[in-house]
Amino acid sequence: MRERDLADRLLRKHWAGRPLPIDPEQIARAEGLRVEALPPEDLALSGSYRRDGDQTAVFVNPEEPSVRQRFTVAHELGHHFLGHGNRFRDSSVTFSASTFDPVEAEANRFAAELLMPAVTVRALVVDRGIAKIEQLANMFGVSTVAMRYRLKNLGYLR
Repeated sequence: MRERDLADRLLRKHWAGRPLPIDPEQIARAEGLRVEALPPEDLALSGSYRRDGDQTAVFVNPEEPSVRQRFTVAHELGHHFLGHGNRFRDSSVTFSASTFDPVEAEANRFAAELLMPAVTVRALVVDRGIAKIEQLANMFGVSTVAMRYRLKNLGYLR
């Protein structure tokens, strides 16, 4: 899976041997991307990714919960490393709508791989026996919703 390979490469380069939670802003900056707050006129969005010449930036909504901001930064990094070009992250209203955009889904998979690496999830769930979603979400610095999806996608939940 392309998303996993790209996330694994970034984690080996920037996070090897470091503790959870993974800091997507630190990884973005280490890769030369700016991370900034969305301007007030764009606060209906969760975030955006913009490349203008040699300037590349991830913008995030500072009014959203920190776990959502972290996922948004990781999601926007996905657009960067997956070569999607300039993108915006849906608002919470449109994000839950019934429309499906495969590019957005790919960026979400990348974000999940970056913030909740499969090998680390396995070590905690299988090897250490941690079963509480809230505890895992706290360890990874993600929402319980994101953690639940990750556990389902990895086959640990039905």
